[in-house]
Amino acid sequence: MRFGLWIDGTKMREQDLAVARDLCKLGAWVMLIGQRLPEDAGHLVFQLPDIASEWQFLVDIIPAQLVAERLARLSGVDPDTFRLCSFVVEEESGLLPRGKGV
Repeated sequence: MRFGLWIDGTKMREQDLAVARDLCKLGAWVMLIGQRLPEDAGHLVFQLPDIASEWQFLVDIIPAQLVAERLARLSGVDPDTFRLCSFVVEEESGLLPRGKGV
């Protein structure tokens, strides 16, 4: 089994590294993404530059978005096309244009 873990710079860091170590011991292939990670913490370790904690969400979401886009293209799916939703919400006040009922 393969796992990808995003290791936060401060929150739950030691616990997440312990999970990664245990997964390796159990025979899983482990990829880690984070800052100041031990080189032997997983099979593949992506070292990211230090960032302020309020920007951690970028580290958490951007790699997943890139992987999803690549996998979609490999599967022959256009990742820029809505498949499950036929419209884009253009206002924050509901789904229907103002004054229109069902």
